[in-house]
Amino acid sequence: MKNARIIIIAIVCIGLICGGFYLFSRSLDSGNEDELTEIQKVLVKDLEKDYPKTPREVVKFYNRIVACYHDEKTTEEQVGKLVDQMMLLFDEDMIAKNPRDVYYEAVVSDIESYKQNKKSITSMKVCDTNEVRYVTDDRNGDSLAFVDVDYFVNTDGQFTNSYITIGLREDEDGKWKIVGVTLREGESSEDDE
Repeated sequence: MKNARIIIIAIVCIGLICGGFYLFSRSLDSGNEDELTEIQKVLVKDLEKDYPKTPREVVKFYNRIVACYHDEKTTEEQVGKLVDQMMLLFDEDMIAKNPRDVYYEAVVSDIESYKQNKKSITSMKVCDTNEVRYVTDDRNGDSLAFVDVDYFVNTDGQFTNSYITIGLREDEDGKWKIVGVTLREGESSEDDE
């Protein structure tokens, strides 16, 4: 009887120790995710394995990258890695028109322009899911989607809106890739991303 009691107490103690260790290690893991900056979260996203499923989700990730470009804490090395992430969202035709080195230079120039003009994007709004426009290209049967984005921009204390439409094409793997970014009617091209 005494041996049975000792065995039961030992099993309970081992269970408590294992359970405590499990809970402690889970809290450490979740704590590390919370400590990542937005830039780090964007950079660690594996787009090969976890590509956004819808055109709207692609555009939302595009916006996260754009916001990271203009974060004051972004380093030159991080900008290069962010450009690499962005290139994974681009359709092959978009990449042909904007090879990595050309696109990188445009991003760096845009970042510098924002700094010089004391410009910042204060908010980005992607259209609702039911407002995404889907069409079929009559020329080749490609599936296309158009997603509207509104940017609220602060330029040295002056607030303006910039409106863009992002065009996407579904590739042979079912991934929506960006084919173009255009400024919507009534806006100047200097706010275009």
